[in-house]
Amino acid sequence: MHSKKRHLWIRIIAVLAILISLVLVYEHYKKSPSEFCNIGKSFDCDIVNKSLYSTVDGLFYFLNYDLGLSWVPLLYIPIPVSIIGILTFLIVIGMSYKIENKKSFFNLKQKTQIKVLKWLMVFSIIFALYLVYIEKFVLLFYCIYCLTLDLLIFIEAILIKGL
Repeated sequence: MHSKKRHLWIRIIAVLAILISLVLVYEHYKKSPSEFCNIGKSFDCDIVNKSLYSTVDGLFYFLNYDLGLSWVPLLYIPIPVSIIGILTFLIVIGMSYKIENKKSFFNLKQKTQIKVLKWLMVFSIIFALYLVYIEKFVLLFYCIYCLTLDLLIFIEAILIKGL
């Protein structure tokens, strides 16, 4: 794929991911139940998106209590993971634009920016797989928004891999 087209698609996918993440943040704090994605026996976004695991401190809870790694500090950071997704994809948009236009991003050279983007996607995939694991084996429910976001992360990683 031509480099300009690839960067355009990287930014389009990132914008879609940000939009879905914004919906997840809204649904996380909303008091009333979600009208869209509570369907069937296995799909309930409210259970997933309002669970302990939907925030950063849920990761520390999982490591401490579910995996028994008590040496990991238990931190209370109730930031929804969807906010981290928004920040991640804003970085992807910024770096993609800078790489395409051969400009530095926070004084990083082109090759370093590409490496940072690739590592960011590796971390994002690992985190997405962790969250799918939580949905399947801990909560026993799936979130359509979350699964869509996971799919966008994989697509983004494939696009970025080709840089």
